[in-house]
Amino acid sequence: MRRIACLCAVLAATLCLAVSALAQTFTVAAGAGYKKPVTALAKAFEAAGGVKTDLIFGNMGQLIPQAKTSGAIDVLVGEKGFLEGAGLRFSGAVPLGRGVLVVAWPKGKTLAAPGDVVKPEIKRLAMADPAKAIYGKAATQYLQKAGLDKAVADKLLVVATVPQVTTYVQSGEVDAGFVNRTDVMDLGEAIGGYLEIDPSLYEPIDLAALPLAEAKNTEAIKAFAAFLETPQAREILKKHGL
Repeated sequence: MRRIACLCAVLAATLCLAVSALAQTFTVAAGAGYKKPVTALAKAFEAAGGVKTDLIFGNMGQLIPQAKTSGAIDVLVGEKGFLEGAGLRFSGAVPLGRGVLVVAWPKGKTLAAPGDVVKPEIKRLAMADPAKAIYGKAATQYLQKAGLDKAVADKLLVVATVPQVTTYVQSGEVDAGFVNRTDVMDLGEAIGGYLEIDPSLYEPIDLAALPLAEAKNTEAIKAFAAFLETPQAREILKKHGL
C-alpha cells in the first residue's frame, strides 16, 4: 500500500508540474498586418487550453532585433523565408497559409485594375517599408515587374506597417495603398474597395509560426503549435483570407 501511495504521489506531482508548465504566459510576436488573425487564434487558443498569450505587433524590422536581444519572445509569426534568413534560431515552423498582396482605395475612388495606380488622379500611393515589412517588399516587386515603379516614384508614401497604410486608405489621406488581403477584406464600406495583385508578380508570401529555439516556455509553445494544426485554427485562418 505504501508503494502504491508513493507512486500516486509521484504521478500527482508530475501532473502538477505539467499543468504548471502549460499554464505559463508566453509571448507571440507578429507582423502588424496579421493582427486580426493572430489575435483571433490567441483568443481561441486561450479558450481551448487556458494558456495566457501575450501579443506583440509591429514591422519585422522592429520585432527581429527584439527577438534577438530580449529573450521575451517565444514565437514569431511572419513570412517563413524572411524570418529564417534573419539570423535567428528556430525549433520548427507551423505553416499558416499564403498571404495575398492587394491594392486598396478609399471611398470616392475606383480602380479598374491594379495598374491604374499610375493614373494622374492617384496622387498619393502608400506602401509599407520594403526593408522592414514583407508586403512593402512584395509591392516593390510588383511595381518593378509590372514596369510601374518609375511612373509612381514621385507619388509613393512609405510608412512603417501595413495597418498604417490601411488607416490612410480609410481616412482618404492617400488615393490608394498596397496592403495584405487579411487587413482589408472585412472593412466593407469603410473603404472604396480593393483588387488582388497577380501573384506571379511578387515572391510567394508563406506565413508561418516559428518558435524561437532559445524560448523557455516549451510546453506552452508545443500546445500552441498543436492548436494551430486543428480544424478550429484552420477555419480562423481561412476566415481571414489565408
